[in-house]
Amino acid sequence: MNKLFFTYLLILFLGNSMVVNAQDVLTLNEALQLAIENNVDVAKDKNNEASTKYEKTRAYASLLPSINASSNLFESTGTNFDQITGTLRTETGQFVNASITASWDILNVLNKLSDLKLSKYSHESQKAQLAYTKDFVALNVVGRYLETLQAIKQDEILSKFCDVQETELKRTQELIKVGSLPGQDYYTQKAEWSRLKSSREDNLNILNTKKNELMLLLRMNPAEEIELEKDLQVIVLNDDINIDSLYQVALINRKDYKQLEAQSLVNKYQVSLQRATYIPSISIYYDYGSRFSSFQGRTFNEQFLKDNITNTVGVSVRIPIFNGMSARNEVYKAKQDFQNSELDVVQIKNDIYVELKNLMNTISANKKKVTYRQDQTESAKRAYELEKERYYLGQGNPLDLGIAQRNYIEASLLLNQINYQLMYNRYELLFLTGSIDSLL
Repeated sequence: MNKLFFTYLLILFLGNSMVVNAQDVLTLNEALQLAIENNVDVAKDKNNEASTKYEKTRAYASLLPSINASSNLFESTGTNFDQITGTLRTETGQFVNASITASWDILNVLNKLSDLKLSKYSHESQKAQLAYTKDFVALNVVGRYLETLQAIKQDEILSKFCDVQETELKRTQELIKVGSLPGQDYYTQKAEWSRLKSSREDNLNILNTKKNELMLLLRMNPAEEIELEKDLQVIVLNDDINIDSLYQVALINRKDYKQLEAQSLVNKYQVSLQRATYIPSISIYYDYGSRFSSFQGRTFNEQFLKDNITNTVGVSVRIPIFNGMSARNEVYKAKQDFQNSELDVVQIKNDIYVELKNLMNTISANKKKVTYRQDQTESAKRAYELEKERYYLGQGNPLDLGIAQRNYIEASLLLNQINYQLMYNRYELLFLTGSIDSLL
């Protein structure tokens, strides 16, 4: 019985260990989806977008007449003069008043149309802001994801050279035993092995930091172990692509540009709204009401539902004459806001062009650097192999071998860095042309 019990515990423990240590592959697409679902700024912009949507509904409803109902129920005590008896007496009476009023501003229709346009473009502006926030979050996720992958590849490179150095250390030790190499070469090789292991530990620390930053950005549990997708989709750029075509695509797709354009229209119609305060207001209204008084000798139903019903139709006119120049001041401020928003639109168009131009220059330079780094790595590899051959033939020394190996390691790491930098530049180009949402 005890044996079966401990066997069950062992199986349970192993099963739990497998669950804890199991690593799910987190693809780039899944990371992007998680980030957008959990990002606080995206959630806030969604709330703001919903608010502007309801504001748009309110603006449409404002075109209709307004309807209000009011009522009063009160008791009053006072001295009344009785004309029949000629005496004064104190009495308490109950009173009920109620009415329904419908009114419609018939002159200021243009004001309401401006309000309708303003709410429409305010909603468009917030929708564009939400889309831009998603794009910005996506670019940050791509950056963290690629930085983590780069650190993983760096670890693979350093791990390979650690293994190679360990093998060379054992080989050197055997050659020292047979007298082919001096004894101090062992310590030189061992020092190099320790240096490589130390470099790998530094990189592992960077790797863990980058992975934790990525999980924090995705709002995942940092205690979880994840594995990243290493074979990412390759973004191919045509060699004949030019800055002008990219610029036109960016003006069509960039959400921050659309947001500023919509905001400029919001400020334009805000000017119209403020100018409407100069215009007189003419409203027609209809009021249906009734009242009841306990001093009258009829019942509530007779008074309130029959005898005291009133129907009122009227026109209300409001003419602004002087309000301390507050209306003029508000119009001036609205005009300045509109002019500033137009300047923002012009500025972002220039910014987009410069950003694209700089990035295209960076991509062009990095593509050339990839070729140079590849040549550097191949040359360093060949130099290391030749120096290692000379060393074991007794024609070289451990210092020259160490220098050749370090050059090879450095070239390999630099090639890895420029490869991932170029990859990030291509994703960045998707962001600058407003097309990074295609990854979602």
